Amino acid sequence: MASFIIDAHLDLSMNSMEWNRDLRESISEIREREKGMTDKPDRGNGVVSFDQLRKGNIGLVVATQIARYVAPDNPLPGWNSPEQAWAHTQAQRAWYSEMERTGELKSITDLNSLENHLRNWENDKKTIGYILKSGRG
Repeated sequence: MASFIIDAHLDLSMNSMEWNRDLRESISEIREREKGMTDKPDRGNGVVSFDQLRKGNIGLVVATQIARYVAPDNPLPGWNSPEQAWAHTQAQRAWYSEMERTGELKSITDLNSLENHLRNWENDKKTIGYILKSGRG
């Protein structure tokens, strides 16, 4: 049996929501769709998709909700108010729920759900488990 790999920090929902990437598509499809786009650095260079995670035997990720509030004098990209940033993370949370509904992801919340996920992964390697790391502030 190949090694079961855990990715300890993966911004899946940000890649999907902020970069408008459908992670159910292949890397080549995502890159092709982004050809010629200049709205964000590294367009057309994405490396994350559900298919690639499965191929790499990454069966569990510590997933994030992420959005940055930036003050007017801050040069970093981000949201203009803490409330906007927080609301953006809630869209990301809804995305995780939708990916669970479609069978792409499975929320791991305790030892029992982890053990069940590990058993299921050995059989079909379809649904990727995720532990959601979120925070405010």
